[in-house]
Amino acid sequence: MNQPEHTADSATTSASVAQSATVSSANAAGPLHSALAPFAHVAAFAYGMAVRARNSLWDAHLRTPTRIGIPVISVGNVSVGGTGKTPFVRWCVEVLQASGHHPVIALRGYGTRDGISDEAEEFRVMLPGVPVAVGADRIASIARVRAAHPTIDCAVLDDAFQHRQIARDIDIVLVDAGRPAINGALLPAGWLREPSVALRRASMVIVTRATHIDSALSAQIERLHGAPPAAWTRHAWMRIERFGAGGRDMPLAALDGAHLVVATALARPDAFVADVAAHGGRIAGDFRFPDHHAFTAEDVEKIATRARAKGAAVICSGKDWAKLSRLVREPAGVEWLVVRVGMEFLAGEAAVRAALVGVSPRP
Repeated sequence: MNQPEHTADSATTSASVAQSATVSSANAAGPLHSALAPFAHVAAFAYGMAVRARNSLWDAHLRTPTRIGIPVISVGNVSVGGTGKTPFVRWCVEVLQASGHHPVIALRGYGTRDGISDEAEEFRVMLPGVPVAVGADRIASIARVRAAHPTIDCAVLDDAFQHRQIARDIDIVLVDAGRPAINGALLPAGWLREPSVALRRASMVIVTRATHIDSALSAQIERLHGAPPAAWTRHAWMRIERFGAGGRDMPLAALDGAHLVVATALARPDAFVADVAAHGGRIAGDFRFPDHHAFTAEDVEKIATRARAKGAAVICSGKDWAKLSRLVREPAGVEWLVVRVGMEFLAGEAAVRAALVGVSPRP
């Protein structure tokens, strides 16, 4: 179902949009409306009991993780919402490939519609030739892909910190600097999937979406995890791909002053809109859909109609384009811009690279 459109006058400044996103990110009250707070805390208590009971089975070794025969690197988080797993997983895969390995990416495939997972499709576009295993039973999905690709010698699990069935050699947890959530409550009163003390079982914690090294956040993570963050990173826009105008890549500088209609189906749309504004984009429309939304032809036409009326281009993430691309047929007068994002390290890159490469002998 389409969400209400968030609109902004073309004169909106980058600073005001970024400030709005910052305020939104700082709100850690959880996904439910404040009027439901009493219910949320009761539900969070029950949810917490279930999570603790499940974890206790693994911690007491009453359940044993399964070894799948190849080294495994897990990337996950303790909170819901976008912490930047997709670009970080992609970075891990590129590091492994550069060292001569042949990884498979395994993910559950949230929001899969008609056999299409937006995250899996983005991996296939950005990492051509890298096998992607999609399915709730990751052991079975990896086995199927390995049967078809016998050269696979390691696996990278996307969003698997809570998926404890598979034994892993490195367990990486990402914490979003814009909404750390680790000092908040469990779902649905807060954003935590499990108590933040679960950070103790991580091999390393890496901070994403950081603008600087935050000593207070570092101390908080060290208290929970037992060590300070292994690295600090930020999401960097790499390039803009163009569709519907006969061209492809365009420089990021070309966004400065451009009138843009933003279309998102992300966990953190505010962060994406703030980035558009930070690159000088003038927001002519802001369409927000639920995370992993299955776009329809009607959605596309509404977005395109707004863009035509404002003389604007449409801009979206690579994750959203994975589904939108199947519906967009170059509507007259509308250009679609797709943002490709990568990881930049503020600190700790060498140590993380060494850990990844050292997880198994060189081929």
